[in-house]
Amino acid sequence: MPRKLGCAIHGAGWVAGEHLKAYRANPHCEVVAVSSRRAEGARQCAAYAGCGEAAIYTSLDDLLADDRVDVVSICTPHDRHASETIQAARAGKHVLIEKPLCTTVDDMRAMRDAVRAAGVKTLVSFCLRWNPLFHNIRCLLDQGAIGRVFYAEVDYWNGITPSYAGYSWIITRKQGGSALLAAGCHAVDALRYFVGSEAVEVSAYSVPATSDTPWEYDPTMVLTVRFANGAVGKVSACLDTLIPYSFNINLLGSEGAIRNERVFSTRLFPQQTDYASVPTIQPTTRDVTHHPFVAEIAALVDAIRLDHRALPDLDDAVRTHEICFGAAQAAETGKPVALPLLAD
Repeated sequence: MPRKLGCAIHGAGWVAGEHLKAYRANPHCEVVAVSSRRAEGARQCAAYAGCGEAAIYTSLDDLLADDRVDVVSICTPHDRHASETIQAARAGKHVLIEKPLCTTVDDMRAMRDAVRAAGVKTLVSFCLRWNPLFHNIRCLLDQGAIGRVFYAEVDYWNGITPSYAGYSWIITRKQGGSALLAAGCHAVDALRYFVGSEAVEVSAYSVPATSDTPWEYDPTMVLTVRFANGAVGKVSACLDTLIPYSFNINLLGSEGAIRNERVFSTRLFPQQTDYASVPTIQPTTRDVTHHPFVAEIAALVDAIRLDHRALPDLDDAVRTHEICFGAAQAAETGKPVALPLLAD
């Protein structure tokens, strides 16, 4: 039998423990190392996931020098993702990158070029692609249940307060970036995933904070997207709200519609008179213990073992982030922005 993949985590924050547990649950993986700027934080993260035997490092350099490491999850604050991904790729390690990819277009280009040159596998952690609701919707779309999707909207509403892990840095422009980069990119990626086409133009507006939270960027943004296949879409992201976490999906097609767990299909059910509800697990919480990291990491592990592409890899995620960066530019200038931003 081939040896197990040696897996490591860099960054020991809230989400890192869930990555560790997912690697530990995979029969083809062995957790070999955890690194963080504070050794105690790395030890606590390893212990939380039942990986007490993992080596503890306080620098990415030391972790990458460990010959046992085949794949590393980058779980650090957003502004560090680019340099650390590039460093890991150049060391020949496969990389799982927590969203967002980075905080600037230049960093995104540098990451893409470095990963392509290194030839390593990547996966970007838009983990909701493995959520059961997303799976059901994708299956319905693939069966043509609602025909051609011509309009789509996805909303990400999640109040960020001091109780939120990472609050002190996610509200800053340097590390949080924007309402989309900080969290709303999940909705942008879902829009692309369900429409099944690439964006060619984006327009956007943003709203300053209405709370006392010291946001360094506008925490509410609404954007519209025109796709190459003629469809149009809308995303709203609000991090400055007091309502419960909400992830809203509405897809209008030529033969029906999907609204979260509800479906109306004139193709599958020609006598249907109202929406049918399909009970399933939905993205109803920001708690990372609820997110499908086991399935996500299994996708990357299989791509490495079987030498195929796992989506969304870095190249695919660039298209999601181009919408995010384009929206920020459109909101600032008041003018639509043509996409893509990066040439192939």
